[in-house]
Amino acid sequence: MSQEKRKFIRREARFEVELGLPSGDVQLAGTRDVSDGGIFILLDQLLRPVIGEVVTVKLTANPKNLGESFPSGDAVVVRQEDDGVGLAFIELDFNDSL
Repeated sequence: MSQEKRKFIRREARFEVELGLPSGDVQLAGTRDVSDGGIFILLDQLLRPVIGEVVTVKLTANPKNLGESFPSGDAVVVRQEDDGVGLAFIELDFNDSL
């Protein structure tokens, strides 16, 4: 059995985010989980950034939270899975804003 190597505990979290890609394109995506160190974004395989690329993540508004400000920040792609990518936050402590 492999040993857990994560520094931060992940929590299941379903948010809609704007993902800013290195090309300048922005796409809407959902999240699977979040931790103090990163976030997992659900993405189609054809639309995902590659490991090592820096992207921007911003929570988007929904009818329940209109008028509120939302956290955003840069993250680096550190993992790819069949259903999306794992991102490590570069400077933002995303959970402080949730």
